[in-house]
Amino acid sequence: MSKIDPHTILFVSDTHFHLEPQPDELARVDLFLDFLEMARKADELVLLGDIFDFWFDYPHFRLKGYERLLIALDAVRDAGTIIHFIGGNHDIWAAGYMHRRYGCSPEGEATTLSLQGQRLHLVHGDGLLLRDRPYQAFRWLVRQPLGIAFAKSLHPEILFAFSRWLSHTSRKASRDEGAVIERRAETYLARATGDWDMMLIGHLHHAFHRERDGRALAALGSWFDEASYGMMRGGRFQLLDFAADPHPL
Repeated sequence: MSKIDPHTILFVSDTHFHLEPQPDELARVDLFLDFLEMARKADELVLLGDIFDFWFDYPHFRLKGYERLLIALDAVRDAGTIIHFIGGNHDIWAAGYMHRRYGCSPEGEATTLSLQGQRLHLVHGDGLLLRDRPYQAFRWLVRQPLGIAFAKSLHPEILFAFSRWLSHTSRKASRDEGAVIERRAETYLARATGDWDMMLIGHLHHAFHRERDGRALAALGSWFDEASYGMMRGGRFQLLDFAADPHPL
Protein backbone atom coordinates (compact mmCIF):
# COMPACT_ATOMS: atom_id res chain seq x y z
CA MET A 1 0.00 0.00 0.00
CA SER A 2 1.39 3.40 -0.99
CA LYS A 3 2.24 5.83 1.79
CA ILE A 4 0.87 9.33 2.06
CA ASP A 5 2.74 12.63 2.37
CA PRO A 6 3.88 14.08 4.66
CA HIS A 7 5.50 11.52 6.99
CA THR A 8 2.71 10.24 9.26
CA ILE A 9 2.90 8.63 12.71
CA LEU A 10 -0.10 7.14 14.51
CA PHE A 11 -0.23 6.58 18.28
CA VAL A 12 -2.74 4.41 20.13
CA SER A 13 -3.07 2.84 23.57
CA ASP A 14 -5.45 1.35 26.13
CA THR A 15 -7.79 -0.68 23.96
CA HIS A 16 -7.67 -3.42 26.64
CA PHE A 17 -8.81 -6.22 24.37
CA HIS A 18 -9.32 -9.62 25.98
CA LEU A 19 -7.87 -12.89 24.72
CA GLU A 20 -11.31 -13.80 23.42
CA PRO A 21 -13.46 -10.71 22.85
CA GLN A 22 -16.40 -10.37 25.21
CA PRO A 23 -19.78 -9.61 23.61
CA ASP A 24 -19.66 -5.95 24.62
CA GLU A 25 -16.27 -5.39 23.00
CA LEU A 26 -16.83 -7.00 19.59
CA ALA A 27 -17.78 -3.65 18.04
CA ARG A 28 -14.63 -2.08 19.52
CA VAL A 29 -12.50 -4.84 18.02
CA ASP A 30 -14.06 -4.31 14.59
CA LEU A 31 -13.43 -0.55 14.85
CA PHE A 32 -9.81 -1.13 15.86
CA LEU A 33 -9.31 -3.44 12.88
CA ASP A 34 -10.51 -0.54 10.69
CA PHE A 35 -7.97 1.67 12.47
CA LEU A 36 -5.20 -0.83 11.71
CA GLU A 37 -6.27 -0.85 8.07
CA MET A 38 -5.77 2.91 8.06
CA ALA A 39 -2.38 2.41 9.77
CA ARG A 40 -1.18 0.62 6.67
CA LYS A 41 -1.07 4.06 4.99
CA ALA A 42 1.03 5.55 7.80
CA ASP A 43 4.81 5.46 8.01
CA GLU A 44 4.95 4.46 11.68
CA LEU A 45 2.53 3.05 14.26
CA VAL A 46 3.21 3.40 17.99
CA LEU A 47 1.37 0.96 20.27
CA LEU A 48 1.68 2.75 23.59
CA GLY A 49 0.64 -0.02 25.95
CA ASP A 50 -2.38 -1.97 27.17
CA ILE A 51 -3.46 -2.88 23.67
CA PHE A 52 -3.82 -6.38 25.10
CA ASP A 53 -5.60 -6.72 28.42
CA PHE A 54 -3.46 -9.75 29.29
CA TRP A 55 -0.35 -11.31 27.83
CA PHE A 56 2.31 -13.62 29.18
CA ASP A 57 5.13 -14.79 26.93
CA TYR A 58 5.74 -18.41 27.87
CA PRO A 59 8.95 -19.96 26.49
CA HIS A 60 7.31 -22.60 24.28
CA PHE A 61 3.70 -21.56 23.70
CA ARG A 62 1.39 -18.54 23.54
CA LEU A 63 -2.00 -18.32 25.16
CA LYS A 64 -4.83 -18.75 22.67
CA GLY A 65 -6.41 -15.52 21.48
CA TYR A 66 -5.88 -12.17 19.74
CA GLU A 67 -5.71 -13.86 16.33
CA ARG A 68 -7.68 -11.18 14.44
CA LEU A 69 -5.57 -8.40 15.97
CA LEU A 70 -2.27 -10.11 15.24
CA ILE A 71 -3.22 -10.90 11.63
CA ALA A 72 -4.23 -7.26 11.15
CA LEU A 73 -0.87 -6.16 12.59
CA ASP A 74 0.82 -8.55 10.13
CA ALA A 75 -0.84 -6.58 7.33
CA VAL A 76 0.39 -3.29 8.85
CA ARG A 77 3.94 -4.64 8.97
CA ASP A 78 3.72 -6.06 5.44
CA ALA A 79 2.56 -2.65 4.15
CA GLY A 80 5.93 -1.26 5.25
CA THR A 81 4.69 0.59 8.34
CA ILE A 82 7.24 0.55 11.17
CA ILE A 83 5.63 -0.73 14.39
CA HIS A 84 6.82 0.39 17.82
CA PHE A 85 5.59 -1.33 20.99
CA ILE A 86 5.78 0.19 24.47
CA GLY A 87 4.44 -2.25 27.03
CA GLY A 88 1.75 -1.22 29.49
CA ASN A 89 0.95 -2.57 32.92
CA HIS A 90 -1.28 -5.22 31.29
CA ASP A 91 0.93 -6.27 28.37
CA ILE A 92 4.59 -5.51 29.12
CA TRP A 93 5.24 -9.25 28.87
CA ALA A 94 4.27 -9.16 25.19
CA ALA A 95 7.47 -7.29 24.30
CA GLY A 96 9.47 -10.38 23.36
CA TYR A 97 6.75 -11.71 21.09
CA MET A 98 6.23 -8.30 19.46
CA HIS A 99 9.97 -8.15 18.80
CA ARG A 100 10.04 -11.55 17.14
CA ARG A 101 6.92 -10.99 15.01
CA TYR A 102 7.06 -7.28 14.21
CA GLY A 103 10.64 -6.19 14.86
CA CYS A 104 9.78 -3.95 17.84
CA SER A 105 12.26 -3.29 20.64
CA PRO A 106 12.70 -6.51 22.67
CA GLU A 107 12.38 -4.67 26.00
CA GLY A 108 9.12 -2.81 25.37
CA GLU A 109 10.24 -0.08 27.75
CA ALA A 110 10.08 3.71 27.41
CA THR A 111 12.15 5.10 24.57
CA THR A 112 12.95 8.38 22.83
CA LEU A 113 12.76 8.64 19.04
CA SER A 114 13.84 11.52 16.81
CA LEU A 115 11.05 11.93 14.27
CA GLN A 116 9.78 14.87 12.22
CA GLY A 117 12.35 17.17 13.79
CA GLN A 118 11.26 16.40 17.35
CA ARG A 119 12.52 14.18 20.14
CA LEU A 120 9.49 12.11 21.13
CA HIS A 121 9.62 10.38 24.49
CA LEU A 122 7.26 7.40 24.45
CA VAL A 123 6.17 5.85 27.75
CA HIS A 124 3.00 4.05 28.81
CA GLY A 125 2.65 6.41 31.76
CA ASP A 126 1.69 4.12 34.64
CA GLY A 127 2.90 5.69 37.86
CA LEU A 128 3.79 8.98 36.16
CA LEU A 129 0.98 11.32 37.26
CA LEU A 130 -0.98 9.12 39.69
CA ARG A 131 0.51 8.68 43.16
CA ASP A 132 0.19 5.01 44.08
CA ARG A 133 3.15 3.57 45.97
CA PRO A 134 1.78 -0.01 46.22
CA TYR A 135 1.33 -0.02 42.45
CA GLN A 136 4.83 1.35 41.92
CA ALA A 137 6.19 -1.60 43.89
CA PHE A 138 4.07 -4.03 41.86
CA ARG A 139 5.22 -2.40 38.59
CA TRP A 140 8.85 -2.82 39.60
CA LEU A 141 8.35 -6.46 40.62
CA VAL A 142 6.71 -7.68 37.41
CA ARG A 143 9.64 -6.32 35.39
CA GLN A 144 12.28 -8.13 37.45
CA PRO A 145 13.66 -11.59 36.53
CA LEU A 146 12.49 -12.96 39.89
CA GLY A 147 8.94 -11.71 39.35
CA ILE A 148 8.84 -13.10 35.81
CA ALA A 149 10.20 -16.47 37.02
CA PHE A 150 7.51 -16.60 39.71
CA ALA A 151 4.79 -15.88 37.14
CA LYS A 152 6.11 -18.68 34.91
CA SER A 153 5.89 -21.08 37.85
CA LEU A 154 2.14 -20.49 38.17
CA HIS A 155 -0.46 -22.46 36.26
CA PRO A 156 -1.61 -20.35 33.29
CA GLU A 157 -5.21 -20.40 34.54
CA ILE A 158 -4.11 -18.85 37.86
CA LEU A 159 -2.20 -16.10 36.08
CA PHE A 160 -5.12 -15.54 33.72
CA ALA A 161 -7.57 -15.27 36.65
CA PHE A 162 -5.34 -12.65 38.26
CA SER A 163 -5.31 -10.68 35.00
CA ARG A 164 -9.11 -10.75 34.86
CA TRP A 165 -9.25 -9.30 38.36
CA LEU A 166 -6.72 -6.63 37.37
CA SER A 167 -8.70 -5.71 34.26
CA HIS A 168 -11.65 -4.58 36.38
CA THR A 169 -9.50 -1.67 37.60
CA SER A 170 -9.26 -0.27 34.04
CA ARG A 171 -11.87 2.40 33.42
CA LYS A 172 -12.36 5.90 32.11
CA ALA A 173 -11.22 8.71 34.39
CA SER A 174 -14.03 10.75 35.93
CA ARG A 175 -14.33 14.49 35.29
CA ASP A 176 -12.85 15.28 38.72
CA GLU A 177 -10.00 12.80 38.24
CA GLY A 178 -9.30 14.26 34.82
CA ALA A 179 -8.97 17.75 36.29
CA VAL A 180 -6.51 16.47 38.92
CA ILE A 181 -4.50 14.64 36.26
CA GLU A 182 -4.23 17.75 34.09
CA ARG A 183 -3.07 19.88 37.04
CA ARG A 184 -0.39 17.33 37.81
CA ALA A 185 0.60 17.32 34.15
CA GLU A 186 1.16 21.08 34.30
CA THR A 187 3.35 20.63 37.38
CA TYR A 188 5.24 17.78 35.74
CA LEU A 189 5.97 19.88 32.66
CA ALA A 190 7.19 22.78 34.81
CA ARG A 191 9.72 20.48 36.50
CA ALA A 192 10.55 18.23 33.54
CA THR A 193 14.10 17.24 32.75
CA GLY A 194 15.52 15.00 30.06
CA ASP A 195 16.40 15.30 26.41
CA TRP A 196 12.96 15.38 24.77
CA ASP A 197 10.59 17.87 23.16
CA MET A 198 7.33 15.96 23.53
CA MET A 199 6.25 13.14 25.82
CA LEU A 200 3.41 10.86 24.80
CA ILE A 201 1.71 8.63 27.36
CA GLY A 202 -1.35 6.46 27.77
CA HIS A 203 -2.63 4.62 30.85
CA LEU A 204 -4.74 7.44 32.29
CA HIS A 205 -7.77 6.85 30.02
CA HIS A 206 -8.05 10.61 29.78
CA ALA A 207 -6.90 12.51 26.69
CA PHE A 208 -5.22 15.90 26.94
CA HIS A 209 -2.41 17.92 25.36
CA ARG A 210 -0.42 20.51 27.30
CA GLU A 211 2.54 22.72 26.33
CA ARG A 212 4.90 24.72 28.51
CA ASP A 213 8.39 26.21 28.14
CA GLY A 214 9.05 24.58 24.79
CA ARG A 215 7.91 21.11 25.86
CA ALA A 216 4.66 19.23 25.29
CA LEU A 217 2.94 16.41 27.17
CA ALA A 218 0.11 14.52 25.47
CA ALA A 219 -1.96 11.68 26.90
CA LEU A 220 -4.01 9.36 24.72
CA GLY A 221 -7.47 8.37 25.87
CA SER A 222 -8.86 4.85 25.97
CA TRP A 223 -11.08 2.85 23.60
CA PHE A 224 -13.94 2.38 26.06
CA ASP A 225 -16.26 5.35 25.45
CA GLU A 226 -14.25 6.75 22.54
CA ALA A 227 -11.60 5.58 20.09
CA SER A 228 -8.76 7.87 21.05
CA TYR A 229 -5.53 8.08 19.09
CA GLY A 230 -2.85 10.56 18.16
CA MET A 231 -1.49 11.55 14.79
CA MET A 232 1.64 13.51 13.93
CA ARG A 233 2.14 14.86 10.41
CA GLY A 234 4.75 17.40 9.41
CA GLY A 235 5.70 17.92 13.06
CA ARG A 236 2.11 18.78 14.10
CA PHE A 237 0.44 16.56 16.70
CA GLN A 238 -3.32 16.05 17.03
CA LEU A 239 -5.53 14.08 19.41
CA LEU A 240 -8.34 12.45 17.44
CA ASP A 241 -11.29 10.10 17.85
CA PHE A 242 -11.45 7.34 15.23
CA ALA A 243 -15.11 6.67 15.98
CA ALA A 244 -15.99 10.28 15.16
CA ASP A 245 -13.75 10.52 12.08
CA PRO A 246 -12.74 7.08 10.77
CA HIS A 247 -11.11 8.30 7.52
CA PRO A 248 -8.69 11.17 8.29
CA LEU A 249 -5.98 9.91 5.90
